[in-house]
Amino acid sequence: MNYLINPKAFSAVFTVPAAVADKHLKLARGEHIKVLLYIMRNMSVNPNNAEIAAATGLSEYDVAEALLYWESAGILMPDGKPAEKAEIKAPAVKQNAKPDRADVARRGAEDEKIRYLLTETQMKLGRNLKSNETSTLVWLYDDLGLDVSLILMIVQYAAAHGKARIGFIESTATDWVNRGIGTIAAADKELNQMAMSEQAWGIVCAAFGLEKRRPSKNELKLSLMWVDEWKISREMLTAAYNACVDGISKFDMKYVSKIIENWHEKGYKTPDDIEEKKKSDTKKRSFAAYDLDLFEKMLNSDD
Repeated sequence: MNYLINPKAFSAVFTVPAAVADKHLKLARGEHIKVLLYIMRNMSVNPNNAEIAAATGLSEYDVAEALLYWESAGILMPDGKPAEKAEIKAPAVKQNAKPDRADVARRGAEDEKIRYLLTETQMKLGRNLKSNETSTLVWLYDDLGLDVSLILMIVQYAAAHGKARIGFIESTATDWVNRGIGTIAAADKELNQMAMSEQAWGIVCAAFGLEKRRPSKNELKLSLMWVDEWKISREMLTAAYNACVDGISKFDMKYVSKIIENWHEKGYKTPDDIEEKKKSDTKKRSFAAYDLDLFEKMLNSDD
């Protein structure tokens, strides 16, 4: 059977972004759609979570979860928060051509520090260096101007953490130069931070049931904040992962981050805290329904 929209229904209309229909009809749950439609219809009123819950018949917990979904999807944005702008990065270190084998040999003969750098790197990695590796190490010293002691600190960290790749050493050194990390004290602080981030990432991967992989800088930053700063327990991390998958049928780091942030702001420490909130919302709805039934009986009584 074909259906047409009744023209009389157009007496009052409001706008819904096309992306909602184009991308989210399969991903979004019914609760998500209900919350979004209510917000879109009442944008001028700017309803709070309690008002949305009362109007839609949902719990405040479900409303908060729906808001997280639409914020993560880029459909909603907290009032007063400016739209995200493209990140403007500082110009990278100018990269001159790396030395070839002849240049490396010549610089090694000229400078004792370079000979020491190459010898120590080889010892720390426990193997002979390839030509591209010696070329990069000399380039870090000559062109980036990084002190030998700092380069060797990176090499030592790389060897100890299973990252004994010249690409990691080069990218870390370049990052340090761009950020002005040029002393032993600053480098030591940075390496400790990197180690803590790696450890936190391992905890997050275990809690999420993910195969440990090379994380992005943002994933390392989030992991360190959750585990070290906010002291989020492994069971709460797992609960957040499950809530994400239940909510959007897939794992999404940004979505999980919003869930954890929301729980942290509300002071939830254990999964039991979340369940208590759900039960509390359910009781509120039950009492509201009971009061309405009682009121209707009073109106319909013969007294």
